Amino acid sequence: MSLLDEECIMPKGSDRTFTSKVYELWDGKSKQFKPSRLRNEGFILTHYAADVEYNTEEWLSKNKDPLNDNVTGLLANSTDPHIASLFEGADPSRSKQRVKKGIFRTVAQRHKEQLNSLMTQLNSTQPHFVRCIIPNEKKQPRVFNGPLVLDQLRCNGVLEGIRIARTGFPNRLTFMEFRQRYELLTPGLPTGFIESRNAAQMILSSLDLDRSMYQMGRTKVFFRAGLVTHISLGNADR
Repeated sequence: MSLLDEECIMPKGSDRTFTSKVYELWDGKSKQFKPSRLRNEGFILTHYAADVEYNTEEWLSKNKDPLNDNVTGLLANSTDPHIASLFEGADPSRSKQRVKKGIFRTVAQRHKEQLNSLMTQLNSTQPHFVRCIIPNEKKQPRVFNGPLVLDQLRCNGVLEGIRIARTGFPNRLTFMEFRQRYELLTPGLPTGFIESRNAAQMILSSLDLDRSMYQMGRTKVFFRAGLVTHISLGNADR
């Protein structure tokens, strides 16, 4: 993006000079960068799921994204509320001042600002994401394209999250909470006072679980993915 902004302000900058500089900077220096069949008009980047080929034709003009003041003023006064809201604040009388101040304001710069704003918001909150998976490209019901869904799951990190969860101990309960929830599964548990950690160990031993599926911490029991559900459902009849 920095190279793209740089070419936008160069007197003789063009799509080809931008593409050439990208090759000079990254070709042979990064595993994520690959030459395109149209070397002078594009390049290939290796993303998480697959290789993506980019065509750099008209990138400079698109990055500059010039808007005619008369057009923006007209749209700002549109009778359609939605259209007017998109161009709210457009004032043709201040066009000269706006052009001088933002003459080099590009799409890439706005993207960076929006990305920084998004990261600031994410770092200050506890976000929860909803991942939308497209089952097929034909928008038809009851049609499931397995490879397409798999690529999406791999690209948005679901499969990697599952792999990490399976190698670690994502579920955890304090000794007290574990005892209160599952002590009914151990009828022979002594009725007198028992330290919570010892009680949790007795309950786990009575359930005859694979020792590699859980770990005893200082204040909590750590379980591998799916074990808590197995304990709850597998012993429901008890």
